[in-house]
Amino acid sequence: MLRAKPTSLSVFQFLDARDFLREAYRLAKRENPAFSQRYIAQVLKASSSSFFRDVLSGKSKLTPARVLGFARLFKLAKAETAYFENLVAYTQADTPEEKSHALEKLKAAVPSGNHALLEASQKEYFSKWHYAAVRELVRVYDFRGDCDELGALLNPPITEAEARDAIDLLLRLKLIRKAAHGRYEAAERVVLSGPQVSPAQVRPALEGHLDLARRALEVFPPAKRPFHYVTVSVSENSANEIRGMIREFKQSVLNLVTRDPEVDRLYQMNFQFFPVSETIKRRKK
Repeated sequence: MLRAKPTSLSVFQFLDARDFLREAYRLAKRENPAFSQRYIAQVLKASSSSFFRDVLSGKSKLTPARVLGFARLFKLAKAETAYFENLVAYTQADTPEEKSHALEKLKAAVPSGNHALLEASQKEYFSKWHYAAVRELVRVYDFRGDCDELGALLNPPITEAEARDAIDLLLRLKLIRKAAHGRYEAAERVVLSGPQVSPAQVRPALEGHLDLARRALEVFPPAKRPFHYVTVSVSENSANEIRGMIREFKQSVLNLVTRDPEVDRLYQMNFQFFPVSETIKRRKK
């Protein structure tokens, strides 16, 4: 049986089972063209070759047996399989009560030290750029309650009131905690919004990060802020490939910083890839 476990893909970064299956399939097929949707249907003993397409569209729900079949197909480890099982339950939940119950089980399935999950309802975290920055700063700086000093460490600095507001929010979302010795510390190493958070919820933070980039262009020398751009002509297939490369690179960066034992500063990395023309219909020669 063909099996695939893309090294750049982690099921823990997903909040939607269909998004994980879609990306896992894309990477597996790129590595082995024989890994087709028809092949998946055969391995999972589905009656229709459109089975996988129906799963991705939400037309067909996954049974526990099929969930385990996908786990074996994509070579998920024990902890990954447990998370994937709960991820499917969360994705397929029909009522708000079922969704809430499934989310609690999903959070419990995340290994210690791995990515923290944020509910889509916790959109406040993404409303301002400095919430994430303060949380990361708490990991590096020996913060014991002096919000004025904490805010002054950021570049650009934020006010004492803004820093205090950020600390209150992070405590409420359980993304930081106050230890017994009085020092605040981060509850997890990396926070991802997850594919389920809508673009509208993340947009305020994205706009704030773009403003930071514009400011960095003015205040930092090129050696400290290596900015590059390239304008290219591509097909839709190449565009999809580039989007996948960006996701893989982002995951590589997250894996690197998770293993870094000597962090002492914050950096902001933005990813942009967008069209600058309409789709052009080529004339047949």
